[in-house]
Amino acid sequence: MIIEELDAELMEWLSGTNLAHKQHEAMQLLTVSEDQWPHQAMISMGEVIAINPHQLRLALWPGTQTSMNMSKTGKATLIAVQGHRLLHIRIEVERLPEIKGAVHPRDRFEAQVLHVRVDHAPYAEITSGITFQLKDELGAIARWKETIEELRKQAEVAKSDEDPVIG
Repeated sequence: MIIEELDAELMEWLSGTNLAHKQHEAMQLLTVSEDQWPHQAMISMGEVIAINPHQLRLALWPGTQTSMNMSKTGKATLIAVQGHRLLHIRIEVERLPEIKGAVHPRDRFEAQVLHVRVDHAPYAEITSGITFQLKDELGAIARWKETIEELRKQAEVAKSDEDPVIG
């Protein structure tokens, strides 16, 4: 099944809230490398936020292969398991300006949701996706909260008359 936008359940899941509860959940972020091979990276719930049903923001570690691939192609796919559904969220991405004085320097992207493919089988239930255990839960969750807050403020920064961004 194809849906054209993030539904209410996905909006809540990607809201950037309840990060302590979502700390073990991860998604795959798929891109295509310069040599045309698929490239897979992991992204946590503290690195992506739904702005509205058609728009996401992502914060990636600076200079990663994934970040370079997204900058070059403008495309990616998020793969996630949520609510017993396997989701393929196809996105077009645009790199955002760097935030001057960011608490956590990241390569940030605005993503337009093109569509979401929802896979499920009538004979089986998906019970989990990729999960992990944080080594420093308190530190990671604090960093995620700050990263999510910077993603929320990204639009405000870009529109500011004071030009606090570095091009």
